[in-house]
Amino acid sequence: MNTKPKIFFPYGLSNWEQVATQGYTLVDKTLFVERLESEKQKQIAFLRPRRIGKSLFVSILEYYYDRNTKHKFDQLFGKYYIGQNPTPLANSFHVLKMDFSGIDTNTQENSFSGFLFKVRGYLNNFMRKYQLFTEQERQMVVSQTSPAKTLQAFFDLYGNTQAPIYLIIDEYDHFTNEILIRDLTEFKKSVSQDGYVRKFYEIVKEATQQGIVDRFFITGVSPITLDSLTSGFNIVKHLSHSLNFHDMMGFTEQETQDLLLLVLEDESRLELIMNDLRKYYNGYKFNTEAKQTVYNSNMVLYFLDEFKNSQNYPRQILDPNIMPDYGKLKKMFEVASWQDNIEVLETILENGEISSPQIFQFIFEQNFGKIEFVNFLYYMGNMTIKKDNGLSGAIFKIPNQVIADLYWKYYANVLQERAELRTEQDRVFPAVYEMALGNPQPFFDLVQKSLEILSNRDFQRFDEKYVKMLIIAYAMQGGVFFISSERETQGGGYVDIEMDRRPSNTKKHTQYVFEVKYLPKAGSKKLKEIQAEAEKQLRHYLETDEILRSKENLSALTVVIVKDKVIMKKIN
Repeated sequence: MNTKPKIFFPYGLSNWEQVATQGYTLVDKTLFVERLESEKQKQIAFLRPRRIGKSLFVSILEYYYDRNTKHKFDQLFGKYYIGQNPTPLANSFHVLKMDFSGIDTNTQENSFSGFLFKVRGYLNNFMRKYQLFTEQERQMVVSQTSPAKTLQAFFDLYGNTQAPIYLIIDEYDHFTNEILIRDLTEFKKSVSQDGYVRKFYEIVKEATQQGIVDRFFITGVSPITLDSLTSGFNIVKHLSHSLNFHDMMGFTEQETQDLLLLVLEDESRLELIMNDLRKYYNGYKFNTEAKQTVYNSNMVLYFLDEFKNSQNYPRQILDPNIMPDYGKLKKMFEVASWQDNIEVLETILENGEISSPQIFQFIFEQNFGKIEFVNFLYYMGNMTIKKDNGLSGAIFKIPNQVIADLYWKYYANVLQERAELRTEQDRVFPAVYEMALGNPQPFFDLVQKSLEILSNRDFQRFDEKYVKMLIIAYAMQGGVFFISSERETQGGGYVDIEMDRRPSNTKKHTQYVFEVKYLPKAGSKKLKEIQAEAEKQLRHYLETDEILRSKENLSALTVVIVKDKVIMKKIN
């Protein structure tokens, strides 16, 4: 019988008052409020990938510093670190909070009008919240024709006679990144000297110099927009790479385990479940010297919210809210040179990592090349730091399986488009599912069909690595297997491809280990020799590797491709 108390996780919630007062269980990140306030620099930017807890954290700042919430300070913060260790500036400000997500960026006109609408709305709410100005004055502010003029009219009225302003901007670059992805020229125009985004931030800068805005805190994903504003907005201190703030957003290993233990009824399952959570949700690192990586907090909360009642994994280990990220990933590859970006992707998928100089400031007078694209992927959360590369740069890797699934799905589509087999996509899932039931033939029939076309069109690129990537890309689309490549075995050597059932799938599903070899047509006479070599390697792995020996329903196959023909052999 389960004696654990009922737990509610704030999955999808970003309002601190709601989370703090309605019985939700969360990780206490309020210590970082104290650390931020101790910084000498008052104008701070902190960048992190999406869905890692930025919006909830800025809501903490909003309620903590707002004069209007002083009467309920104990209710909001009493049981958390910052409530028991309040700082000198608690409840000292009029807080102006803005959020620039949700702007329609389909056209240049929509982007401008959406930004203007947001600025007008937030200023109008601020003036009414603090009962500022006459109705006529408020209307004068919100009737201005540009974001910069609207903000300037507001600051002119506000002056230095009111309480100091703490400006918080969440998702500052959400809409500008969408513009960047859609139209690089339009992006440059919007942040240039006469651009409406640049003009807006110039007014913010002036207000800080005049003492109207005493502090601001900006969150977003990428530094590209701020970097592009250059001298128009050069007053920001970036804490994104600071070791002291590395864990301010996202969950550490210990925090994730503590949350799991709150709902886990059978604690003998702890390490097994933590291993799966590490695979799918962990892996983010933002400083080469950081001792540990952090988990994507929203993904963890999604899992726990689904797990707590049934004690079973969600049917979809990938949070359905992440799926729209696939469309954004696809568009990212269209920034600047698509061909160069695909070459970056192939390097990442072949090697599992890529070495690159690390960019801390983007310079748009230069070309947006491969180095810029790798760093763009990093800031967007699609790559993370593995370690220092010893050359004033970093080795970047895919952070976790969730992101890997998005990459492989996209790459499979690239391969299908190259082979003009777009209609084959509907056949992929049934073929992968049939493989899970023990019949790999339909799957490799699809692989062979692609090989027959690609081997002629892309022969100079054809090799064993390319073939393995094609197999993995197709298998990933089915969403049935957890797929790994080139895992080092305990007895020595590297397994080409392993396909394990996902945690949410039935134990009856077949699991696979493949040894893959490629022969050009001229080498077809060596088929039996190569098959024997592959079988010898596979048997060695099966005999010496404890992981393989422990797998249930494991099917071991050699897969030899002779030019474009797939020849499979099952090893008993």
